[in-house]
Amino acid sequence: MAKKQDFASKLAKTQRKSESCPTCGDVYSFIKKEKAYYSESSNSWKYEMKSIKVCKCNEKEVYA
Repeated sequence: MAKKQDFASKLAKTQRKSESCPTCGDVYSFIKKEKAYYSESSNSWKYEMKSIKVCKCNEKEVYA
C-alpha cells in the first residue's frame, strides 16, 4: 500500500525542490503572462507567452 501524504509533507517537498526568493524567503509560484500583438509580416494576431516568478515581495507589481 502507498504511504498517505499529508499537507505538511507536500509543503516541505515543494520548499526543498523549488527556488525561494532571496529577499522574503517565500517559495516562488509561477504564472503565465500572455500578450497579444499584431504581426505586420503575416497580417495576423499572434500571442507571446511568458512565465513569471511571483512571491510576496513582487506580488503587487505583477498583479497590478
